[in-house]
Amino acid sequence: MATPLWAADKPAATSTAAPDLASYTDAIARNPKFAKAYQSMVKLPEWAALPHATSTPTTPLSIGGKHYRVGNLCEPHNCGNNQLEVIFTEDGHKAWGLLSSTIGGKVYQMPLGDPDDTILHALNDAYKASNPQ
Repeated sequence: MATPLWAADKPAATSTAAPDLASYTDAIARNPKFAKAYQSMVKLPEWAALPHATSTPTTPLSIGGKHYRVGNLCEPHNCGNNQLEVIFTEDGHKAWGLLSSTIGGKVYQMPLGDPDDTILHALNDAYKASNPQ
């Protein structure tokens, strides 16, 4: 029987030691040595979190008979690279977002607020409307 190509150059594993639980990512993120860096990393950018941003007026949006407001925020003086599309329920009880950052010409996006597929689709549509090609 032939050795799989991916295994051909790898030595056989010889250690059966249990993994070091302190090396797990969640443990390191809670470790005081790393916690401050981790908490800084997971925060939204200040322009979006506060929000101190350039913005557009919101517009009404209707999805499946429900009414929403949709708008756009972006980082001042860097709107082309850092944007946040936001959808609010009309009663103000819920909001969802799509944070978009362009790095090296590639767009990276992060949904916020746990949007369902319909809301995420609407957020993507809002992003496309704000960024016509």
